[in-house]
Amino acid sequence: MSARLGLRARDKSSAIAKGSQNMWEAVAGFVSAIIAAIGLMVAWRRSRETALRTGEVLSWSQQVISAMQRLNLICQGHASIDPEMERDALRQIYFETSVLAEQGRLFFRNAAAGDHGADKPEAYRGRRPEILDQILVAHAIAGTFTAADKERRARMCCVAHDAARRFVTLAQKEVGRSRTVSAETSKGGTGTNLDILMAEVAPERLA
Repeated sequence: MSARLGLRARDKSSAIAKGSQNMWEAVAGFVSAIIAAIGLMVAWRRSRETALRTGEVLSWSQQVISAMQRLNLICQGHASIDPEMERDALRQIYFETSVLAEQGRLFFRNAAAGDHGADKPEAYRGRRPEILDQILVAHAIAGTFTAADKERRARMCCVAHDAARRFVTLAQKEVGRSRTVSAETSKGGTGTNLDILMAEVAPERLA
């Protein structure tokens, strides 16, 4: 009788151990499947970024922003430079924006528009993408700003400002991040009014 009870106890323990082993094997298989899925997702995202040449477009966009922002600072009179330096800077921006617009054609193809541009090489047929238009607006301003009168300069300044902002908006849609690593950096700011910020400086810091 006792031998039979011992045998049953051993069988029960064996069954429990086997069940536990099966459970852990199932958990391990589930975790492995999740890891594999994550790996596939990461590989897919990297492959997609490579196909879209995201890194190259980002680098190109940064060069465009640099040129357009320099134009903004010059035409708005924020850069305290003499006329000769201003002409040299505008000449540099003029050449840079022309090159950047052509480079942009490698990333952004013209949109089909019937027979528009049918007599041109294939890369120039159809309508040029809006994102490239903004660069060529800056190019035109850089090339004519020096010879323009006061009124035309004022108008150019507004157009350059709008073109730069439109370019950044379109570039952000193309290569900008949809979310940040930290929630803190995604919060809205409190403004940059210099007079208010200076008024908030504690007196002891000025001692």
